[in-house]
Amino acid sequence: MATENKNINFLRGIPATESLLRIKEAVAQGYHQAIMNYGSEVLQYGHFNGFLPLRQVLAELHGVHPDQVIAGNGGMEVISLLFKSLPKGSIVAVEEATYDRVLSDINRYGLKAVGIPLSSDGLEVDVLKNLVTKNSVALFYGIPFHQNPVGMTYSPENVERVNKLCSDNNVLCAWDICYWQLRYDGQVNRVIDFSEPQGPILFNSFTKTIAPGTKCGYCIAPKKMVETLTPIIANTRLNPNLPTQAFIADFIKSGGFDAHLTYLAELYRPRMEILNREMADKFPEIKRAEVTGGFFLGFWLPGIKDDRAFVTAAEAAGLHITSSKSVFAPNILDQVKDQGFYLRIPYPALNPDDLAQGMAILRQVYIQFVN
Repeated sequence: MATENKNINFLRGIPATESLLRIKEAVAQGYHQAIMNYGSEVLQYGHFNGFLPLRQVLAELHGVHPDQVIAGNGGMEVISLLFKSLPKGSIVAVEEATYDRVLSDINRYGLKAVGIPLSSDGLEVDVLKNLVTKNSVALFYGIPFHQNPVGMTYSPENVERVNKLCSDNNVLCAWDICYWQLRYDGQVNRVIDFSEPQGPILFNSFTKTIAPGTKCGYCIAPKKMVETLTPIIANTRLNPNLPTQAFIADFIKSGGFDAHLTYLAELYRPRMEILNREMADKFPEIKRAEVTGGFFLGFWLPGIKDDRAFVTAAEAAGLHITSSKSVFAPNILDQVKDQGFYLRIPYPALNPDDLAQGMAILRQVYIQFVN
């Protein structure tokens, strides 16, 4: 159990403090070098779609032309710009559970989110097919690698089926690959192929791989989509944080970024292994994904009828948690609202001892509630 003076936090999906301390010198030197090397080029107003050297580096990574890259102030910004470009009332297909801020943005721009169930290897493609053949669907948005919040990873075959279905039905397909490079089990996720002019659109962010404070993300899109988004970007903000983008471009070219990804895999792997072990040991009856990377594991705790009381009991025992039902699309939430307590565990920021202790507290409190 938790000591009297220690509380364990299962609330926020943030990078480990160790990773930020390790990279701070590289970030400090990188910003200094960017200002000294590029001078007024990064201190003056720049191109709406981002710093050209960074767009060139990212274009090479994905095998596209730099004009197909939009680099902005974080992944959520470029995702939001896409939603902003859609006509009000448009249907956006999402996974049954997804990033809650995406759902908020869909609602903010007057769009309609429709959740599609997930299977063990990705999206239930037949359900998506039924939706797009019976309705005018503007966009599908999905998180194929170490999905937030569920924690599962799509099979390459499932990704290809979704891509083809969207292409055949004139539906924009947008993959948020922010956890693509964050795999900790010794394997490597295969990058999603980009094909012009159908797409798909790819979104990525350096928030979890470098640092949240740098606020940089990007989008890979067909040229026509870039042409559509550029005036929206210009009316939303003139240019992104150019010193940050210059630092990241140089950091990638120097090999420092790849080295840091290797470090993150080494740092987070023991935490991932403990989470999988503790789930198997303490919650063998719970259906959930086997985590291989990313930042989250989400699952239902059946039998909990009062979310607030469960949260209060956990806090009294030294564990801070919250109900994460806000991650469900409205149509799905109507179906699962009585299924119990939905918990999303953000594990990388927790040291192994605290993670194991937190899981022990969770089990004890849960048993008290269902027995």
